[in-house]
Amino acid sequence: MDDTIARENTALMPYLVAASQILGVAALAVTGAWLSQYRGGFSWDGPEQFNVHPLCMVLGMVFLCGDALLVFRVFRHETKRATKILHGSLHILALIVSLVGIIAVFQFHKKKSIPDMYSLHSWLGITTFTLYILQVGAACYLKGMFHYSFSLGLIQMPVFGPQKTF
Repeated sequence: MDDTIARENTALMPYLVAASQILGVAALAVTGAWLSQYRGGFSWDGPEQFNVHPLCMVLGMVFLCGDALLVFRVFRHETKRATKILHGSLHILALIVSLVGIIAVFQFHKKKSIPDMYSLHSWLGITTFTLYILQVGAACYLKGMFHYSFSLGLIQMPVFGPQKTF
C-alpha cells in the first residue's frame, strides 16, 4: 500500500477520536443529569436504586466498550503488549460496571416484587450481556491470559494458538 494513502486515511483520526470522546462524555452527562434531576437521583437502598442501572449501562456498555475498541487505533505507536493490557482492562472494567447495573435492577425488582424478565428490553439486555461475558471469557482463555494467572502450578491451562499474535 502506498504510504500517502495510509497517511490520508489517518489524518482525520485525532478529530474523530476527540468527537467520539466528546459524544461519550455528553451521553454520560445527559444520562446522569436526567436521572438526578428528573428521576430523583441515585441510591442503592431506596427507590432510586433503579436509576443506577441506566447510568452503569451507558458507562459500561457504551463508553468503556467504545474506548476499548479504540485503543488499538489511538495507541498504534505503543507496544502491542501495552495496548493489549489497556484493551483488556477497559473490557474488564466495562464488564464490572455493567454487572453493577444489572445487579441494581434485579435487586430493585426483587424489593418491589416485579418480575425480572418481563420485557423484550430485559431479554435482549441479558442476552447481550451474556454474549459479552462469553466473548471476554473466550478471549481470555484463547489468548492464554488465564495461563499466567494460574502459573503457580495449581492449574495449568492449555494455551491455544501462537503466543505471538497481532
